[in-house]
Amino acid sequence: MFSLKLYKFSFVFFYVILCTKEERGTNKSVNEIDTLLMYSGWKNLNDIIRITYLTRNYYLEDLIQTPTHRNKCYQKIRALTAYLGCTYAKVINDLFSVIIIVTQNCQKKIEEENDLKYGCICTEEFINIISMLVVPMTTLMKGAMDTLDLLHKKPWQTIKKPHFLLNSLLGRIENILDILNKLTLSRNDISSFSKALFIIHSFTQRTIINVNHETLLYCKFVTYDTNYLWNKWVQEYEVISDQGIKLVFLKFISRKIKDYVNTIIIEKYFQLGFKFDPMTEETFIPTPQELIELELEFKVIDATVPPTPIQIENH
Repeated sequence: MFSLKLYKFSFVFFYVILCTKEERGTNKSVNEIDTLLMYSGWKNLNDIIRITYLTRNYYLEDLIQTPTHRNKCYQKIRALTAYLGCTYAKVINDLFSVIIIVTQNCQKKIEEENDLKYGCICTEEFINIISMLVVPMTTLMKGAMDTLDLLHKKPWQTIKKPHFLLNSLLGRIENILDILNKLTLSRNDISSFSKALFIIHSFTQRTIINVNHETLLYCKFVTYDTNYLWNKWVQEYEVISDQGIKLVFLKFISRKIKDYVNTIIIEKYFQLGFKFDPMTEETFIPTPQELIELELEFKVIDATVPPTPIQIENH
């Protein structure tokens, strides 16, 4: 009963936020939105059919093509922020589904097949993938949503307990580093690897459940198999193997994840017009006067500094 009441409260809460009386946007907000939508990446976001604020549907094509009017500026900011949240939700769902399968395989190698060497290497590899790829990616995602939200006169972030579509969840993903950094992996203590795998598996599985819950009311996704990314990579590996090319599956999957994360950062962050300041570690939107060639923008990726890898002891 409590959960049902909380769910209804959240529903009404979002209705109040999204359907309040419209206010005229500032020229600055209008210019920044129009500048952002000049980037071609917005036209390539094709994973979402529409987003829905209760009874009102929003389509990305309309948001892009319709000139930003001051009377509709803040409404457009809300819609674009929610659309970005839905887009990032699918990325998290796809990638975490792969991580769940891999960690299960790692655990199986350790506990059932007694292949301790492979199980340990597998665990170490995916701890580093999470710390050096997944967490930085989600940090950029949260930064993009925060920056877009701050264009609004009444940002969702200023609410006493800020909780807008996927944003707080993205912020919590980096908490797994705090948990993993408290662990010391030692190959003389295999249970330390099993514990790490359990933490990663439970965390990613719980995150997917929360993502699905948060997007249920607002995101209409293009129909797809939730394990399509994993199935696609396995098929690709099999094709390579059939050609007589020897390739370690773990290294193959690790490379595919790295390439996937890099592609997501380029296509769903930089190509949307967001920039990252490595000095302040903050996301910002350039002014119309600061527009530069996309090829130069992507060099900013090299300036990002990944978190320190988990300490691993080899005895």
